[in-house]
Amino acid sequence: MCAKKKRRFIPMECNHVYQRGVSGFNIFYDREDFLVCYMILSVVAQKRNVKIVEICFMFDHVHILLESQSCQDMAAFIRDYASVFVQEYNSSIGRHGQLFHKSFGSAPKQGGKKMRSVIVYIGNNPVEKDLCRFAEDYRWNFLRYMVSPHPFSVNVPARKRSRRLTRCMKYVTAVAQSGNYLNYHQLHNLFEGLSVEETEFLTDYIIMKYYPFDDTKLLSFYDDWQQMTEAMHSTAGSEHDIVEQWYHRPDDIYVKMADYIKEHFDISPLRRVTVLPLSQKKALLTQLRVNVGATLYEACKFLHLNFDQQAKC
Repeated sequence: MCAKKKRRFIPMECNHVYQRGVSGFNIFYDREDFLVCYMILSVVAQKRNVKIVEICFMFDHVHILLESQSCQDMAAFIRDYASVFVQEYNSSIGRHGQLFHKSFGSAPKQGGKKMRSVIVYIGNNPVEKDLCRFAEDYRWNFLRYMVSPHPFSVNVPARKRSRRLTRCMKYVTAVAQSGNYLNYHQLHNLFEGLSVEETEFLTDYIIMKYYPFDDTKLLSFYDDWQQMTEAMHSTAGSEHDIVEQWYHRPDDIYVKMADYIKEHFDISPLRRVTVLPLSQKKALLTQLRVNVGATLYEACKFLHLNFDQQAKC
C-alpha cells in the first residue's frame, strides 16, 4: 500500500491519517459504533506497536494522528483495525461489503508548527461541523479524558453503584486486561438495564480502560492541556497535505435524522438503516427530507443510498 502510491512517510514522526466511509456514506450511528471502533483501534495499536497521539471520530470519517516505525507498520495497523471493525459491524446487522473507502489518506507532520496546526485541526473537526461549541465538548475526540476519567458523566462512588453497574465494570476490566475488545453483543448486554446516568458512567469507564493515547507526546507541543484547548478556541488549524471531502452544511443534521428515526420507527440498532430494503430506504428518504429538512445528499449518506441514482428519480 505504501510503495505503490509512493506514500510520504517519515519514520517515528507523527502521521495524520484520514479515512472516510465508502461512497462518502456515514459510518457511525450509535454510541456502540464509536465504542467498538475505539476499542478495536486501541487493541490493534498495542499489538502493532503504533503510538496513538490523537483521534477524532466523525459520522462519516476518521482522523488519527499516530507514530509508527515504518510505513508498512502504519498501513498494517489501519488495515487490521478497519477490517476487524467492519467484520464486527457487518455481522451485527447482517450487512455485507466495505464500510471504509478502500484507501486512506496520510501525511507526515514534522516540526512544532505543523504539529500544532494538525492537532488543532483534528480536535476542531466537530466544532467546524457545528456539533459543539468547543473542541473539548465532543466526546469522540477524547480530549477531555486527558484531564478527567469521567468527563461526560457524574462520578458514582463505589458504595453507591448498583450491583449491575459493578458487575459491568468488572467485566469490562477483565476483557480489557486480557487484551481483547468488547463486541456489539457484549456492549448491548452491558448497557441493557442500566439507567441513563449509569450508561454515561460506564461509557467513560470503557474509554478510560482502553485509553490508547500518548498524552505526553501530544502535550509536548504546548505548555499544558489548557493552552492546547485555548489554541483550539482561537484557530481552526489547517491540513494542506490531505484532500478531505468537505460538505458545507453542519453535521448536526445527522443527529436530527437519528433522533427522528428513533422517535418514529422501530429500527434498532440505528445502523440497521443501512441494510433496509430499497423500498423502505426510499420511503425514509422522503420523510427525512420533508420532516427533518435533510438535503437529498445528506439523506442518501445517512441511508447508504447512491446519490446519483436518487437524483435522477
